[in-house]
Amino acid sequence: MRRRATRSSFFKFLPASLFGGVMGLAGLSVSWKLAAQTWRAPGWIGEVIGVIAIVSFLVLAAAYLIKVIHYPLLAKAEFSHPVSVSFFATIPISLLQIPGILRQYDLLLAKWVWGVATVLMFLFAWIVMRKWLDNRQDPGNALPAWVLPVAGTLNVPIVGVHLPIAGVYEICLFFYGIGILFAIILTTIVISRLFFQPAIPEAIQPTLLILVATFALAFSDYEGLTGRQDIMAGVFFYFALFLLLLFGSKIFLLPKCCPFRVTWWSVSFPLAAITVAAFHYAEFSDGRFFKVLAGILLTISTFVILYLLIQTLTKVFKGYLFLEDAAAEKATEQLHEPQAEGK
Repeated sequence: MRRRATRSSFFKFLPASLFGGVMGLAGLSVSWKLAAQTWRAPGWIGEVIGVIAIVSFLVLAAAYLIKVIHYPLLAKAEFSHPVSVSFFATIPISLLQIPGILRQYDLLLAKWVWGVATVLMFLFAWIVMRKWLDNRQDPGNALPAWVLPVAGTLNVPIVGVHLPIAGVYEICLFFYGIGILFAIILTTIVISRLFFQPAIPEAIQPTLLILVATFALAFSDYEGLTGRQDIMAGVFFYFALFLLLLFGSKIFLLPKCCPFRVTWWSVSFPLAAITVAAFHYAEFSDGRFFKVLAGILLTISTFVILYLLIQTLTKVFKGYLFLEDAAAEKATEQLHEPQAEGK
């Protein structure tokens, strides 16, 4: 019988990847607000989910700060790992989503939060890129999470372009340029790894949906920056939709591939991002197809995120969330072997 985790082990084994849940909740909040406009869904649903997202971020931020203070070597090891370092991007990315919830309540606070998150996003992207360029990387580590540190800059314009800040358009365009080009480069590298390297462990195959979020964000950014939907916007949207059709079946691996892992939260934001993109695309379409599509995606996103939330809370209350699990570790053991790095 597996022992329960102590209170200290909760902080000790808390991974940065859990902030991906905040991203998913924030995206789902926006999705329900758009559903209220399109389908006249209850507006309070999006508001409640938004509050949950903010509270979750504050709780996780405090918990991870405790980990950094009491277990600095573990936090450093997580940041130094060639794979897990990418999930630290979920911290500034989730912080970039929060102003979209805050702006209707406190615009000044929303602007400050967005500004701080933007600086953190830039610094993190720069640090990781320098690390990748200065050290030889193992092709086997080219996993979907690799797009998070740099292509994550696509999250800056999502809310920023709608905030009344001097020079905000140029700032958003700067980050959009970085994000879209590296999204193409890194997606190519990841797809190449899928073609020519051994198959990634089944336990982390659902993270392939991260690629969907990249181009869904590219579409939403393009629409926000240009104020229109043209052929380029359509290319981004349909490519994101194709990736969803290509990798969407990986969602069904969640309940059966291995014991629950917090990295599964990485599928939540991609589903929310493509749902938001579908609602926006439907605004410029006369047919009902895209409105129905957005509704279907909203339903799927809601149930998947609800499942992840229930699983997470259940594990937390039982004290098993961050305990080592032999089956889960075996499923991803190849990602935890020391990697040779050299200039």
